Amino acid sequence: MSQIHFHSNFYETIKNGNKTQTARVDEPIPELGKGEAIFDDKPSIEIRITKVTHKNFKELTIAEIKKDGFDTKEELWSVLLGFYPELKQTDHLILIEFEAV
Repeated sequence: MSQIHFHSNFYETIKNGNKTQTARVDEPIPELGKGEAIFDDKPSIEIRITKVTHKNFKELTIAEIKKDGFDTKEELWSVLLGFYPELKQTDHLILIEFEAV
């Protein structure tokens, strides 16, 4: 079972199904199927990983940005830079789609 670590700020949006994707850089690719969203200070959430794709930020569609829980590319870019300060918009991203079970 794959575990994906999330910042606690995303707990409610994952739990209520508003965040169904995460963009990652240089992390192991999770297996499809049963998984777990883990947090530092919240209970874990059982998830099912449904799809893994690879793109750079410039290629992201607005639909993919909304799956990540954001309304605009600028919002997502700002959050990604908080986690990956050296990230460039042409760098490789791993897009992991999931659903809370």
